Amino acid sequence: MDEINNPHDVYFRESFTRREIAQDFLRWHLERLITLIDQIADRDTALESLESLLRYDVQGTQRVAEDDARQLLEQTSPGDPIMQTFIDRYIEQGRERGIELGIEQGKCQGEAEFLLRLMERKFGPADVKLRQQIQEADAEKLLEWSERILTAKTPDAVFH
Repeated sequence: MDEINNPHDVYFRESFTRREIAQDFLRWHLERLITLIDQIADRDTALESLESLLRYDVQGTQRVAEDDARQLLEQTSPGDPIMQTFIDRYIEQGRERGIELGIEQGKCQGEAEFLLRLMERKFGPADVKLRQQIQEADAEKLLEWSERILTAKTPDAVFH
């Protein structure tokens, strides 16, 4: 990582790594954004803009947890129909993302189990270290190893 020497950047990096400061900052901005949204005639565009900004703050910077962002939203403008629509959309997108991650994780686990079966079939029982290495690998690495097992003479040859 590049070293930050600019005092302004150093201050913000150190400040925003503290969760409570990042939450306060987000709460302050949410209140002002909601005021702006109320002034925009095209509600859909306003909601999309707020959604983009919030997604960046929560997912892009990872300074505020998803649950904390939802809680801040609910506290900021309770009962406001436009905010309720936004909160519902935000939560639904979070659910969809969670489902996508779950599917990807399940797929990766299945690939790992399949590679372990192939390894055991070809080389005999796998030791704990080998099992852990396979179970912790990402999908791309598992695919690479699955292709290597076809010609590998030893378990080490699969991984190197």
